[in-house]
Amino acid sequence: MAMAWPDERSSRRELVEIAREIYVRKLGAAGDGNLSVRVGADRLLATPSGCHKGRLQPNDFIAVDLAGRVLDHSGRKPSSELSLHLAAYARRDDIRAVIHAHPPMALACNLAGVQLSDVIVSEVVFAFGQAATAPYTTPTTDDVGRVLGEYLACYDVVVMPRHGSVTVGATLEQALIRLDALEHTAHVVAMARLMGGGQPLPAAEVNRLYERAYPDSEPRWRQPGANCPPLEPGAAPTCACGGSCGGTGG
Repeated sequence: MAMAWPDERSSRRELVEIAREIYVRKLGAAGDGNLSVRVGADRLLATPSGCHKGRLQPNDFIAVDLAGRVLDHSGRKPSSELSLHLAAYARRDDIRAVIHAHPPMALACNLAGVQLSDVIVSEVVFAFGQAATAPYTTPTTDDVGRVLGEYLACYDVVVMPRHGSVTVGATLEQALIRLDALEHTAHVVAMARLMGGGQPLPAAEVNRLYERAYPDSEPRWRQPGANCPPLEPGAAPTCACGGSCGGTGG
């Protein structure tokens, strides 16, 4: 049975709340990032370009279709990175919300060469599986949607090098929870590295965690024949039974 579309008025209020939470919790600067939620078969709400995320109001969000055409008459432009959101919705029907943020610790780990795809904290498997890191793309260009679309077809959390992150979910709350889990994990990993620790869990234990977290079926990136992009640029493509074909400790 198909999931019903959310009420648009309620969705606008929720977008305001989540955008404000992202700003207050410093998961991005005031003008950074963007959010969207799908409210119909060919309708979504997205943040306008150049807005302060802590001061948005329900009517500020712009209605667009899945081709990116603006459907309202406000005269405002949607975010310059709308292509990222459109790529996510085009790739997977189960995605109903997209959050692009600039979480500082996750970004710092990326800049320091720390692989957040490694399973160091067991709870991350239950929160979103593993975080993939896409190749660098120039912000605001069509390359962002083109490259990230390949990753979002498989993964729920993707780190964008020197830029930020994108998290997706069946709801805005789920996308926010995954963003929070990514940043929390980055904090733990960074502190562990400063203390000389932070080794990944053995592959056998990672497999056991996946069995507990996904009892009915393997997640997309671990299914045979999925042909997903690698968890880290330059690594082997991901596959079943170990996460990465000859790849990292996760």
